[in-house]
Amino acid sequence: MRLDEFKELYHKNHISDDELVKALILLKHYQKMIGKDSIDDADQYQLDGFIRLLVEEKTCDVTRIVTLMRYYRMIKRNDLFIHLTKYTGGLGVIESIFERLKKRVSPEIYNAISNHTQIPQLGTHPDDFPEFTIRFVERLQNHLPDDQIAYILAGNNHQIPESAFLEEKIHYEHANSLDDYLKDLHHRKVEILNKHLKDGTVWFEQNITEEVVDFVASNQEILSAVRRDDYLYITKIPYDTKAYLEAKNETEQRYHACHCPFAKESIRNGKTRIPGLWCNCSAGFGKTPFENILNQELQIEVLENVLDGDMRCRFRIPLEHVDYKK
Repeated sequence: MRLDEFKELYHKNHISDDELVKALILLKHYQKMIGKDSIDDADQYQLDGFIRLLVEEKTCDVTRIVTLMRYYRMIKRNDLFIHLTKYTGGLGVIESIFERLKKRVSPEIYNAISNHTQIPQLGTHPDDFPEFTIRFVERLQNHLPDDQIAYILAGNNHQIPESAFLEEKIHYEHANSLDDYLKDLHHRKVEILNKHLKDGTVWFEQNITEEVVDFVASNQEILSAVRRDDYLYITKIPYDTKAYLEAKNETEQRYHACHCPFAKESIRNGKTRIPGLWCNCSAGFGKTPFENILNQELQIEVLENVLDGDMRCRFRIPLEHVDYKK
């Protein structure tokens, strides 16, 4: 283990000595579980085994997952860093959906759904999420029409604060039009990817290659949007664009396109059929930046989604009654 380097990382980032001590205890616990092999050379299954052990010990929490993420990012085990994001990507999402549900349905319906829903705990293996998701969608459909479910799902379910969009609001305010802003946004995003390519660093959950940069640069709908008539079109960047571009078949490609930890394993295992209705949650994530930039609630439609067999996720925001810079 590269513990001296890890200690320096904590000191450099002014993380407390108390947190460092806890982190070192965790890494040594991990090393003891693996045995003669080093955690530096661990594979995905050994990492999953350690997280399963933490769950059994009732000690799996965000701090411990973040510790593992810090270590693997430090030693440039990007594959395991990205794998860990499958455990954390759904944090707070179901709770947020329930908050929106509670505001829009009767107490009787809310209780009928919530009382029979046990939200998966942190550390639940990604393979186990689809069964929860299909049951949750079925409960929603037993009590509500699909259009109401779509609206409830399409919220800011990751609870991204308004402050996160302040810089983009300034960019929009200084643009001559929404179209100009979207072109500039796309250009800036591509430049960010180019920087990660040059530095060899991970961008969110992704390894960036020249092919990834070219793929995003070729389509303004990715990491930005395109306005046509009175609609805004958005194409979701694949969760793992490198793997998406290198996929050997459509199932692999659809799997690597999907961001949702609650659904993506259903694409690969083929055992659980989660309806594309669920992808309104992803649509909500897609419209949140534009709601903050335009200072108003927006509607959004799912045009294509990988759960229903499409090769990408694509959305459309109607602008007919939206005040925007033309």
